[in-house]
Amino acid sequence: MMIGNRKNIVRFLMVGGTSTFIDFIIYMLLSIRIPVSLSKLFSMCCASIFSYIVNKKWTFESQEQTHFFMIVRYILAQCINIGTNVSINQIVFGICQNKVISFILATGCAMCVNYLLQRLFVFRRTEDKDYED
Repeated sequence: MMIGNRKNIVRFLMVGGTSTFIDFIIYMLLSIRIPVSLSKLFSMCCASIFSYIVNKKWTFESQEQTHFFMIVRYILAQCINIGTNVSINQIVFGICQNKVISFILATGCAMCVNYLLQRLFVFRRTEDKDYED
C-alpha cells in the first residue's frame, strides 16, 4: 500500500502549516493566562477542526460523504494526535522550560503520526482498501 503521493504530502504539509499557525497563535495567547497543557489541548482542538475540513476536501480529495464512522475515525485519530502532541510538549517543556522549543518538537512528532492516521485510517480511498484484503 502506498503511504501517499507527492501531491498529498505537499498539500498535507501546507494544511499542516496553516493548522500549526492557528495552533501556535491560540497556544501562545492562552498560555499567558492558563496552564500550558490546557492551552495546548484547546489550541490543538481548534487546529484539528480546521485540518479535518481542509484535508478531507483538498488534501485527500475524499468524495465520501461525512458520516458517523468517518467522524469517529477522525476523532480517534485526533485523540491519538493530540495526546502525542500534548505529551511531548509537556515533557519537553518540563526539561527546557521553553514554550517555542517544546511546541516545535511536539508538533513535528505529532505531524508524522497525524499524516499516517489520516491517510491510512480516516480518509482511506477505495483502492487502498483493496490492498488490505
